Amino acid sequence: MKVLYLTQRLPFGNGETFVIPEIDALLARGHEVLIVPRLSSGPVLHDDAVALVGRTRVLPSAFGIVRAVLRALVRRPRVTLRAFWRLRRTRPRPRTYSNTIATAQGVWIAELARAWGADHIHAHWAHLTSTIAMSASAFSGIPWSFTGHRYDVVLNNLLEDKLRSARFGRFIARRMLERASPMVTRDAIARAIVLHMGVLLPPRPVGEPPDRKVPVVLCPARLVRVKGHLHLIDAAALLKERGIPFRLLLAGDGPEGERIRQRIKELGLDDSVRMLGLVSHPELLRRYRDREVDCVVLPSVDLGKGEHEGISVALIEAMAHVIPVISTLTGGLPELLSGGAGIMVPPARADALADALEPLLESKSLRQELGSRGRRRIEEDFDITQVADELTRRFAAA
Repeated sequence: MKVLYLTQRLPFGNGETFVIPEIDALLARGHEVLIVPRLSSGPVLHDDAVALVGRTRVLPSAFGIVRAVLRALVRRPRVTLRAFWRLRRTRPRPRTYSNTIATAQGVWIAELARAWGADHIHAHWAHLTSTIAMSASAFSGIPWSFTGHRYDVVLNNLLEDKLRSARFGRFIARRMLERASPMVTRDAIARAIVLHMGVLLPPRPVGEPPDRKVPVVLCPARLVRVKGHLHLIDAAALLKERGIPFRLLLAGDGPEGERIRQRIKELGLDDSVRMLGLVSHPELLRRYRDREVDCVVLPSVDLGKGEHEGISVALIEAMAHVIPVISTLTGGLPELLSGGAGIMVPPARADALADALEPLLESKSLRQELGSRGRRRIEEDFDITQVADELTRRFAAA
């Protein structure tokens, strides 16, 4: 099949690396994939995204989009007017402007999809990329679908229309499907499925893990408020007070960087906590593969209005490498870590984080046991081969 993938930025920028294994798995099955990011500014920051650049087309200038809309008005005036008229249902009203632009971009995508011979259009995110895909499907007649993640679902940007128009709407966690259900009619939600994001399962490591005197804890997350880094820094201070040896690495960049740096300095943790900045995706996986990390922590918080963790692919990747993980009872994380697959603590509780970390840092056997349980969870529910097979089946059925 030939599948056109709409993304927010991928392969550009430092996000959406979680989509790469999915695209790679489809390519490995002999399908063709063409990627069109909604935004294409910025460099390609991850090595595993470089291979996707040759499979990427970027949107033209506003002039090119306007020309596509004018062609559509001449050739299919009723379809064109109906597509834009549908936007009157947009809530809140100020979002209508963004949806109008996205719908116009979808007209150009429709021309591209037809010229390329696409069999299916799939959009990641239920917000503006899905608006583009819905428009592209209306103008091209090519079936489409979307993947809803977290904030994009809560925004409820024409979610009813999108579910009714798409062949299926995929939600990456049951929690997000539960959030979406009250927003739409029963007929619309009947088109929804739950299908997790997956990762490529690495081989199980051979032999005993290293028995470091100073265990290494890693937090792989953008430096943004929802990730809760400051609570982890406070937990590190508590561990230091208790005399527990550890080394904490923060892998990521973002707007909270300076606040985090200041907290590290205020608490006298410069010798125990290191900020690595942006770490490329292949480099992060290499650290896991070479067993340089003893535990992964994601101290996420819930900021309200849908701003919370979905199911973290960063944790899934660590668990796939038999690394024990600790996170919080927020968003879709319990769906990943329940049943002993990981340790969960209340959010925004530095003392609870420290209490969870202490026994893991002191016991190699406990780390091995928890890491093995986490790996089994990934093998059962988050193997990208199973995810890609299900996506392929649904694309073909559409």
